Amino acid sequence: MDRKTWNRLGLAAVILLAPGGFILGATLAAKKWRDRQAEDSDGGD
Repeated sequence: MDRKTWNRLGLAAVILLAPGGFILGATLAAKKWRDRQAEDSDGGD
């Protein structure tokens, strides 16, 4: 495979995989935040 083919494959991987990574990261961050909020509200009394 030549360099142009590898560049196209790399670009396609970034376009296809990066949004999934962002969604996964946001989902995990939201879960952690919700867990922390629940822990804070339960431990108040």
